[in-house]
Amino acid sequence: MPNYSKENRHNEILESATELLSLKPTATLQEIADYANIGIATLHRHFASREALLDELAINAIELVEHSLKEITFPGHDIKKSLEELFNRLIPLGDKIYFLAYAASVDENQAIAEREDRIKQPHTNAIDIWKEQGLLNNAISTKWMVTVIYNLLFVTWQEIHSGNIAKNDAADLLVTTVLNGFLK
Repeated sequence: MPNYSKENRHNEILESATELLSLKPTATLQEIADYANIGIATLHRHFASREALLDELAINAIELVEHSLKEITFPGHDIKKSLEELFNRLIPLGDKIYFLAYAASVDENQAIAEREDRIKQPHTNAIDIWKEQGLLNNAISTKWMVTVIYNLLFVTWQEIHSGNIAKNDAADLLVTTVLNGFLK
């Protein structure tokens, strides 16, 4: 086994735990340790409890999404280009997005829930602008559109992960799905 720094090992555990919990939200700490190819004692050295692990997973997911979205712009006139850029950045983070949406403990941590809402704000604002411009259906709530988009991101990640769709085709497929579902 290669010699890993503690930080690298920690990050690998976070990646494995996020992936497993996205596929099996009820996974036990033992199952997480097994999935990460480590012993339960090693997992406990990194995380004092399941709650501590889930909180760190949520913070890690938020930071990755924030980093991915730092330079993205949502020009009001080109909805297709904006969505392609958004999806190309977020599809690889589908498991993290799913984790944020469905990890029960994340909802109980107010600071994490507020940070998650803040990372969705640019998308919410862009959707509102597109609706004002008549590009999207005003009869569909913005909150619903954001929820659908984030769920579709996870499904897309899952389909790529399962080998059912090619990674290079994913953003176009997702843009087509969203636009055909939300257009006026």
